[in-house]
Amino acid sequence: PIISLYGKNLKPTKEQMTGLDAVIFDIQDVGVRYYTYASTLQYMMEACAEAGIQLILLDRPNPNGYYIDGPVLEEKYASFVGLNPIPLVHGLTLGEYAGMMNGEGWLANGKVCDLRVITMLGYNHSLFYHLPYPPSPNLPNMASVYLYPSLGLFEGTPVSVGRGTSKPFQLLGYPGMKDGTLTFIPASMPGFSLDPPYKDIECDGIDLSGFGETLVR
Repeated sequence: PIISLYGKNLKPTKEQMTGLDAVIFDIQDVGVRYYTYASTLQYMMEACAEAGIQLILLDRPNPNGYYIDGPVLEEKYASFVGLNPIPLVHGLTLGEYAGMMNGEGWLANGKVCDLRVITMLGYNHSLFYHLPYPPSPNLPNMASVYLYPSLGLFEGTPVSVGRGTSKPFQLLGYPGMKDGTLTFIPASMPGFSLDPPYKDIECDGIDLSGFGETLVR
């Protein structure tokens, strides 16, 4: 069976874990605190710890793993878009972060997950690793991956970051924005369950994709 770990079912239930010998976690993260794959990892580690099941994590490169930046989360603001006191851009692979969650006692009720990390050969944090496949539909290329740590902060404001266009996390704008250099109209996209902000409304804004592509080069 395929069980979604999003929406109302963020953490596997005891029943969903029944009968498993181990869990394999193999998801491509982008190294930003509010990118929720890391939160899903934490909930899965908690579920495995509670069920007495080993979690085997296949580690992957962090495309933003060559630097650390931004404020450390204040614990009173913990949520699914940031569970632990780490910087906004944390510089860790998910394997390193999983070990940190165990070591710092961040799992619920002080439990420790039986964790096995399958490490990478030849990886170090000075590498500018280009992802061979998009990690999610709204991060379609490396320009968006590199701009995401900054532009993602605008999602808590009335500003569109280009969701519903061909350049998500590469555009900034809103209706009537002064000094905009282009217009764009967010639209419903095939396969997306939620409509983007300002759906079918013309926005004025700026295109940062060229800057993102400069980072890629």
